[in-house]
Amino acid sequence: PIDLIQNDDINNFLFLMPIKLGTPPVWNLVAVDTGASLSFVQCQPCTLRCHKQSDAGEIFDPSKSESFSRVGCSEESCRTVQRALRLQSKACMEKEDSCLYSMTFGGTSSYSVGKLVRDRLAIGQYAKGYSFPDFLFGCSLDTEYHQYEAGLVGFADEPFSFFEQVAPLVNYKAFSYCFPSDRRKTGYLSIGDYPRVNSTSYTPLFLAWQRSQYALKLDEVVVNGIALVTTPSEMIVDSGFRWTSLLSDTFNQLDATITKALQPLGYNRSYYRGSDYICFEDAHFQQFSNWAALPAVELKFNMGITLTLQPQSSFHFHNDYGLCTYFMRDASLGSGVQILGNTMTRSVGITFDIRGGQFAFRKGDC
Repeated sequence: PIDLIQNDDINNFLFLMPIKLGTPPVWNLVAVDTGASLSFVQCQPCTLRCHKQSDAGEIFDPSKSESFSRVGCSEESCRTVQRALRLQSKACMEKEDSCLYSMTFGGTSSYSVGKLVRDRLAIGQYAKGYSFPDFLFGCSLDTEYHQYEAGLVGFADEPFSFFEQVAPLVNYKAFSYCFPSDRRKTGYLSIGDYPRVNSTSYTPLFLAWQRSQYALKLDEVVVNGIALVTTPSEMIVDSGFRWTSLLSDTFNQLDATITKALQPLGYNRSYYRGSDYICFEDAHFQQFSNWAALPAVELKFNMGITLTLQPQSSFHFHNDYGLCTYFMRDASLGSGVQILGNTMTRSVGITFDIRGGQFAFRKGDC
């Protein structure tokens, strides 16, 4: 397995993996993102805008790599990426025959614009690691982002995603990871076959409608034993997103049920963050510590598997907004899009078994 690193100075909610790019190799820390397809790192020269990444390695300079090559405008991979990212076919720097890309990520206003390139990529430790001579990725020359990692590796279902490029080298088409709740601990990512143990629960895994991300079917949301009235619907699993978004009707019921449960604790619903988030304040606006008193939330998926959320996986304390949940209304992402964000799967071992068409949970895995 590859160690996944948490570093709040770089990113306060994502998990990072080390990669080496180019010849000689340049070390970078990049985010593990199951919601993205194209991988990218920031590149020199940052013609428009790059963010600082001093703790995540030096900014990759293709002019110093002997194994670097551009992707030409007429290449099939250029057309494939541009089609998947819904770009105009003429996104091309003709003077140097460079294929261009533009993508948004993270469910927010973050974006990356740059050139499509190839270079040597190495991951993992020495003999047990993998090396790819012609890894296809984005060289980002304009990055709008408020965290400090070098870029991301994408795991969505496109032929150019990091996982799809790596998959031919492994014995079984699957990948697993675990993001620890304790920020001092190390998580892991492994690619290939996985242990099938008694503590594993399975639910069908499929592609979200008209998207390249993987999804599950959410059947029910339960709060303190009370089942909300929900319509079974797909939920995208996005390791690169902090929040868990719910359909508006489900969100309203969750909001009302949690609000009722917190009133006896002296917490009142506040709307400083707007009505698409659920936040509370007490009369003294104190730092919250009584986690055990908070409502228990369960997400029930197809085939009867249940993800029982620890209070610190579903709630957090924010200095400006008070005690808030990690749930949000789908409206801010485009109506009808439900997402299972990374905070709700902390300390749970997760496997995307692509070959078997199933998604596996293992509780207390890291």
